[in-house]
Amino acid sequence: MPFPKQKAKHLLKHQQGIALIQVLLISAILTVLALYLTATAKDQVKIAQWNDNKAEALVALHSAESELLFTLLVSSKLANKLKNTENTHTKNSEMTDKWNFFGKHFVINKTANQKVTIKIQDQSALIHAHFPHHRFLKALIVSLGHSEKEANSIFDNLLDWQDLDNIPRINGDEHITSLSSIRNGAVPDIHDFIFVKDVTAKLHQALIKNTTLYSKGFFNPMYAPKELLSAITSKEIAEQIIQLREHNQLTNSQFSQLTGIFESDNITFYPSNILSIDLEGQVGISVVRKNIIIELNPYANEYQSPINIFSNRG
Repeated sequence: MPFPKQKAKHLLKHQQGIALIQVLLISAILTVLALYLTATAKDQVKIAQWNDNKAEALVALHSAESELLFTLLVSSKLANKLKNTENTHTKNSEMTDKWNFFGKHFVINKTANQKVTIKIQDQSALIHAHFPHHRFLKALIVSLGHSEKEANSIFDNLLDWQDLDNIPRINGDEHITSLSSIRNGAVPDIHDFIFVKDVTAKLHQALIKNTTLYSKGFFNPMYAPKELLSAITSKEIAEQIIQLREHNQLTNSQFSQLTGIFESDNITFYPSNILSIDLEGQVGISVVRKNIIIELNPYANEYQSPINIFSNRG
């Protein structure tokens, strides 16, 4: 019976081949699954590390914020300028050695894997949005390509839009525009200026950067942003001032000599207690950010908080 034997042998080989294919297929599936699980585990570890880094960055940011606020309350804002004089009793920390109040970033608590970056902008160095200084705001408008006539009109429009009456100024407009009715009230947000007649997108961005809702009524041009400083003086003078102040060499008399601007009832050269503070904590590639606008009261008592928070974002 040779034929049945050959058939059985052939059938056995066929079954062995199928079994081998099944084993290979199962091995392939298990290999793919193992690779997937390995990749997923690596991703989970990476995400966990990011979260851990983010938490560490947040702790570093809050620690730097607390240190900064305490130092602002107990130290002279010009401590870094006074550190080599005999008349100061301020203990200069890393904070006072590095800080500035004209919006230049400085780094503290920097290690191989961690750093906190801070930017402080004195709000008195910006134009008051509710009660703008006519000379400086008009200069800013003209610097953006508008004529003197257009600047006068836009300036009056900004005031007419916020005042309580319906009486237009000489160059103003109290009529309903295509965008919005006249507000007849102080703006709660500088972004609202986009609704004012003749305010272009370019001017709107300049107003956002160079005006503030938070001011005590006086202006500090020494710490003004470059765009505003260039507008009220010139690009060349602004560059000189920026170079001097970034190297901690700008004095009140030098500023007055360069700009022709002197201290008066509404102009001061000392930083105010109303500050916008940007903080950024970074650990690895994880970053957390925060912005606060505060008013400091170094001589607070039981009826007055030492820190008044106007805005807290992040």
